This record gives sequence, structure tokens and C-alpha cells, in this order.
Amino acid sequence: MSFVIYDVETTGLTRCFDQIVQFAAIRTDADLRPLDQVEFRCHLMPHVIPSPEAMHVTGLQIAELTDSSLPSHYEMVGQIRRVLEEWSPALFLGFNSLSFDEEFLRHAFYQCLYGPYLTNTKGSARADVLNLCRVTAALRPDVLRPAIDDEGRQVFRLKPLAEANGIKVPLSHRAMADVATTLALCQRIKAAAPEVWSQFLRFSQKASVEAFITDEDAFLLSEMIGNQHRTRVLTWLGRDKKQSNRHYCLDLATDLDTLRAMTDEQLAEACKDAGRPVVTVRTNAAPTLWAIYDATPELLAPLDEPGILDAAAVVREDQALVDRLCTAAQAAEPDYSPSPYVEEQLYEQGFPPLKDEILMQRFHAAAWEERPALARQFADERYRYMSHRLIFFERPELLDEDYRRIATEELRNRVMTPIDAQPRWRSIPLAQREIEALTKRGIEEDARRRQQEYSAYLASRCHSDQKFHD
Repeated sequence: MSFVIYDVETTGLTRCFDQIVQFAAIRTDADLRPLDQVEFRCHLMPHVIPSPEAMHVTGLQIAELTDSSLPSHYEMVGQIRRVLEEWSPALFLGFNSLSFDEEFLRHAFYQCLYGPYLTNTKGSARADVLNLCRVTAALRPDVLRPAIDDEGRQVFRLKPLAEANGIKVPLSHRAMADVATTLALCQRIKAAAPEVWSQFLRFSQKASVEAFITDEDAFLLSEMIGNQHRTRVLTWLGRDKKQSNRHYCLDLATDLDTLRAMTDEQLAEACKDAGRPVVTVRTNAAPTLWAIYDATPELLAPLDEPGILDAAAVVREDQALVDRLCTAAQAAEPDYSPSPYVEEQLYEQGFPPLKDEILMQRFHAAAWEERPALARQFADERYRYMSHRLIFFERPELLDEDYRRIATEELRNRVMTPIDAQPRWRSIPLAQREIEALTKRGIEEDARRRQQEYSAYLASRCHSDQKFHD
């Protein structure tokens, strides 16, 4: 199987309301030798207000983001889609990609009327190089060591991690530079710790994860809680009744007598806590796992291998406790209220009907003049709304006057939402406040100039939107 290592740069951290502005990817062969590469950029969508902090970190300037000679977001996403489909099936890799880059990619596909799950369907799989680096540092510190910050804490951010291991880092926070750095880390681990690399590839496959966690008496899981990394020794309990990819596992460091003494309600509450005794392992999310016999004593502490196997046997022999724990974990699953915003409805409303999937293909293939008629035919309200919005962004003159007026007013209301309304997205007033806070914090002269240019852009947007309203 080939590998596709990719990275995105975005206008902020909110996957539903920010957008990708840069995408880069390198395709390699099975030995991580580069075969091809692509890099795409686009300009801002009209309703997206970039994060001043994100622009400060990446060094992006508002002139770059508003360059009308660049493709639109819809055009760029189409380019990305065509290349990744051509490169598939593949194993898709990125650094912190499962929680960030892939979520942005999925939402970009969704908002541009494409199927969102390209990286883990039709023979493709996905995995996260950040997890690979964590497990390598734990098992093979001779191959990879974490960076250390000023307070002596381990750091697994891409640039300092690479530099701590003698890997030259080109300009960071640019998509292709970050892809090249991620590839270099993969090449180092594959060459010097092939057993870790092989395990990493194994658990990128959903079937392999399920077989491992259900067959092993106990195993280790590496996970992040907030910004803190921890390793837990687990034994399998059962499967989520609603989502077959979710499996419940017990932390064997937990005192079983304490669990047995809890009421069902207390167990459910305990399963909501950050230190919850029951951990959910998603087989389709390339979890970082390894066998207890591969772990160091430090990772197993305060247990040891014989004690772990004895504890796992006790748990599996107590079916009543296992059933209670699975029920408690199920009851503790968060129950999210439906969002009124189409951007947040990717997961909560499921797949569109087959008719709409076919209609999406026709929409992309059709001339723009034909697309308004196609947009009206979507049965799923999400795709009917987003198809009209794409036309409004790309060719507004093709829509009737009433729709243009309503859409323009909706756009103005979104970007001008006052701060006290606590919008889910970033509005101009919120961005202006963030610029003020950032400059007060003290930044270098070049960075201050970029923020002043961005502030002037926001002021001009306010002026033009106010003229429309008047």
C-alpha cells in the first residue's frame, strides 16, 4: 500500500466554521520514497473571519487570504478530491491529523457536497503520526526522544520534536514544510524501529484493532486527556450497543471492590470523569496500542505483568460486573442537542439518501447555469442549503433576486454578530477584540504590522456591510 502524508493550514481551530486555506500532500511508496506531491491554496470564503492568533502563528497575511487570483475554497476542495481519489487506496497519515487535519478535510468535503469519508473507505485507512511518535518515544527512546520545554515537560509538537531529534525543519506552519517534516519522522522510525512501525501500520486497520483488543487478556493504550498524555493498562469489556466501532475497556489500575460497591448511578457518574475507569477505544480511529509484554516496567507501574494478567482474569470471570460497567459506560455517553447550524450537522444527521449522493455528482459535473435547478432537487435540507450557498458564493447572479437579498442579509448578520451573542463562529467584532488582546500581549514589529493590516481589512468589511444595511 502507498502512503499519503498530508497537512492543512486553516483560518482557526473550529472545524465547522473555520476553513482550510492551504493543503499539501506527498504520496510515497511502501518504503516511504516520495512518488508525487501536490500543494493547493485558496482565498477566504465570504462568511469566514480568520483567527488573529492563527494568522500570528502561521505568519499568514490578510492579503494572501483575500487574493482573488487564488482558487475559491470550492475549487480548491475539488482539486484536493480529484488527487486523493487518484492516489487511493492508501494509508493517509498526518501529524495530529485524526483530531485536526482530517476533521477539517471531512468538513470541507461535506460543505462542498462530497462524501466526507474518503480517507477510510474503499480500501483506504488513516493513522496519526503524533501517536506513532509518542509510542516510539515510550518504547524506543534510543530512536526518538521528546522535546523538553523550559519547565522540563515533554513536548510532542512537530517542530520542536523534529529539532530535538536532529531533523532539519524548513519553514514551519506552512503545509508542505510540515508534510516534509512529518515524512522525515516516519522515515526515521521505520528505519530504526521497524517493529514499532509495523505495529503502527497494523492498528491503522479497524479489523486488526478489534481482533487485538478482544483477543488479548490485557493491553496498553496511549491517550491524550486535554494536553496531558497518559498510558493505561486495559482489558476488554464489551461493545457499544449503538456504535459498533466503539469498545468499552476497563482500566486495570482501578480498585474492583470500589466499583462493585457503587450504585448504577454512581458508576455512570464515574464513567463521565476524566479519570473514568471505563475507557472507550474506537477501532476506526487508529488507536495507539501495544502488548503488555512489549512495555517497560515504568509504563506498567504500579502493576507488573503477572499482576495485570491476574486482574484481567478476575474481571472477565465477573460477568455481572462486566455487564454493569458496560451499561454505565453506555449511560455516560454524551447526549448532544441537535445543532441549528448546517456546518455542525455532518455527524448528527447521518448519510444523505442515495438520490442526493447521485445528485451531488451531477451538481459537480454540470455547468454553473444548470446548478440552481439541481440545487432545488436535494431531499436532504443540509445539501439543499449548502448547494445554494455554493452558488451564492461562486455565481450569485444565477440566483433569483429574493434569494440573493436574503443570503446577503444572512451573511452580514453572521460576520457582524456581536460578542455578547456568543456566536459559534468568529465574527468581526470578536476578531477585533482578539487583535487588541494579541497586540497588548506584546508581539514583534512585523507581526504587529500584519495585525494592523488585518484590522484595517475588518474595518473595511464593517463599513461595506453597514452601507448594505443602510
